[in-house]
Amino acid sequence: MKPFAKVFASMFDRQPLDNSVAARRAIHREWDRQRANALTPADRAEIDAIFSRSL
Repeated sequence: MKPFAKVFASMFDRQPLDNSVAARRAIHREWDRQRANALTPADRAEIDAIFSRSL
């Protein structure tokens, strides 16, 4: 249900996006995509470590 809520939150967001907010949302989208493709918990932990450094 959480991904479904994220889709609606991004579709109906009424505030204009500046570049930093748009970049952060793009990072979070890619992070979620990569986590979904992880094969093992170790892969997921490594993905989390990589993306958390970029924020």
